[in-house]
Amino acid sequence: MTEERVYLWEQTRGKSDEEILWFINVLGKPATFIELIMAILPEELDPDKAKDCVIGFEISADDRVYNFRVQIEDGEVFTERRDPGKADATIAVSLPNFVRLITEEIGGVKAFMQGKLWVRGNPTFAYSIPQMFPFKEKAAMK
Repeated sequence: MTEERVYLWEQTRGKSDEEILWFINVLGKPATFIELIMAILPEELDPDKAKDCVIGFEISADDRVYNFRVQIEDGEVFTERRDPGKADATIAVSLPNFVRLITEEIGGVKAFMQGKLWVRGNPTFAYSIPQMFPFKEKAAMK
């Protein structure tokens, strides 16, 4: 959907955590990077697969946790940097693994099974998140 997501995938695929964090720090601080990712989420949403919901993210980097609330309502995405509150599912993940998730280098189920992410709330709902934000360009590039 967005050139930014394709660029991120091209720059981070196959990289170590340290290399991904270095790349993010070149672009700016982790908070700024995460805010940019959240800002492009509305462009990534597949309205045909969107469900009204609240998704929480707790993304850890630099010994901090960055909390975000993503609300999808009537096919629109609203993001805020704040505690997610009562979310349908909250995903806790390190920043490098967040990058791997959004670029589909690693799937959510595999990351969960490997202990690379944690889900609070409804884990079944969490499995539907990638379908709402598909990475169509990646499939076309393979």
